[in-house]
Amino acid sequence: MSALRFHYRPELHEPVLLIAFKGWNDAAESASGAIRYLRQQARTERLAEIDPDGFFVFTEERPHVRMRDGQTREIRWPLTDFTPARFQTADRDFILGLGTEPNLRWKEFSAHVAEVASEMGVVEIVTIGGLLADTPHTRPVPLSGGAHPASRMLELGFATSSYQGPTGIVGAIGELCRQRDMAHVSLWASVPHYVSGGQNPRATQALLGKLSEIYGLGLDLADLDRRARRYEAQVAEALEDNSEMQEYVRKLEAAAGPADEPVRPALGEASGPLRSSDALEEIDRILRGDEESPA
Repeated sequence: MSALRFHYRPELHEPVLLIAFKGWNDAAESASGAIRYLRQQARTERLAEIDPDGFFVFTEERPHVRMRDGQTREIRWPLTDFTPARFQTADRDFILGLGTEPNLRWKEFSAHVAEVASEMGVVEIVTIGGLLADTPHTRPVPLSGGAHPASRMLELGFATSSYQGPTGIVGAIGELCRQRDMAHVSLWASVPHYVSGGQNPRATQALLGKLSEIYGLGLDLADLDRRARRYEAQVAEALEDNSEMQEYVRKLEAAAGPADEPVRPALGEASGPLRSSDALEEIDRILRGDEESPA
């Protein structure tokens, strides 16, 4: 029995599959936040899902018990599901995929994602991610990406990445697309590694802005802009009395160049030498909204 289950198959016009995964590929929940935002705008229902049973080690990615209707307890498993979406100004339909990076059998899992695309006539698969980088929070969020075929790279203005190192499930899906000659775009937001705790609305806003530009979604991101300003104020407050971190941010600003100069970092993880300091843990605590410092 296949792990992929369809609930229904709506008629869609040249759909694009936009998909993100919580976990390693999702620094500061920037990518998963983008898909959740789009789902809120589209208000659609699930068309398919991938059963998690063969792809997760549940002692590592534990399911959650929730109360339904205040009376019944139910277990929420780490599903990957897909919902159709339409946006008023776009000339095509979309499928929004959201899940958690699986622990096991990535090739088989990726094949199920490709099967959704094939069954629904998807013309392009777009994987969205967030990565930790040596970028200052005071500058616009750097975006980078890749695409297959090469002509799509040129069309989108992406630079070829020289990154070599660990990858995640989005990398596995991208590799499968190249092997099967399926159109694929990857889009990444770089998140300051020293403020990676909690959701970064600026990174989510940057991803959504680029998607809206590429696919004509016509998104009004004013609400995210307000959240981003509050986020920036929180970061400024967290750094206010910490001269060490302020100096570190100034060094990142100098390395990034002038504020109006576009930055295109290589894909990969930042070294983050200060990541374990008490100052950074305190910043994470403030951004998460914890009421008390850790003991």
